Amino acid sequence: MQLPPTAALEHLIKHFLVIDVDDIPYRNLRMFSDGNTGMVFNYKDPILIRQHNTPAASLPSSFFYGPFHHFQDLTATGKIGILVVVFHPFAISSLLKTQATSLIDQVLDLEDIYFQEAVDLSDQIHHAQTNLTRIALIEDFLLKKMADFKPANSNALQAVRLIQQGNGDMPVRVILSSLQISERKLERVFQEYVGYSPKKFAGITRIQYFLKLLRQNRPANYTGLVYEAGFFDQAHLIRTMKNISGLTPGEYLDQPKLLAANFLEIPL
Repeated sequence: MQLPPTAALEHLIKHFLVIDVDDIPYRNLRMFSDGNTGMVFNYKDPILIRQHNTPAASLPSSFFYGPFHHFQDLTATGKIGILVVVFHPFAISSLLKTQATSLIDQVLDLEDIYFQEAVDLSDQIHHAQTNLTRIALIEDFLLKKMADFKPANSNALQAVRLIQQGNGDMPVRVILSSLQISERKLERVFQEYVGYSPKKFAGITRIQYFLKLLRQNRPANYTGLVYEAGFFDQAHLIRTMKNISGLTPGEYLDQPKLLAANFLEIPL
């Protein structure tokens, strides 16, 4: 379920995402990039993360996640109850006042950043009775942080919007012409504020658009959607999607439970 933010936070938050599943434990999950970053609050059972063949570790009850360059494999140990604050791509670097490339594939415990404030907020969210109450608590917390907010560079804002408006099918030369900046400056702006190269971000955006078309149509043959989403051919699409999600389009559709567009159950 997606819910909009208050108007005062629309420049920071794209939407709130609530995932609430009371189901059998030990489900394997996969999350991959949709180009955004976020803040997550877990108010039910622990979720484990498995990275680079290391032992599974429990995710913090509240955390930021940066731009994902690699998909993340998780395990739900019981009931799933998470509230995700989905930020605009450039928002987390502005909120934390740090270069986006330093946040790549990072999970940052809120308690390590906001200390007792984060402990208190997580406790309030855990004990809240409704998601609207949880969202109100989070919005109040973030509004208090706006005094320290460092606005994103206008070139970053405009470039991201151009790519999103074109559903990822936006040549870099068109962005350079529109913004009247050099390719080197555009790359630097994306490193600082987004964490992806413009080409990588466009590819992620294009895949998300293709998956939206795929979910809406669920065709037996998706070749037509490949071209509609701006890919040269099916091989190009599959290569890009495997790189981002570790899945082919067929495997994506075959998964038993889609929790969000980029968050789904995968076989054990």
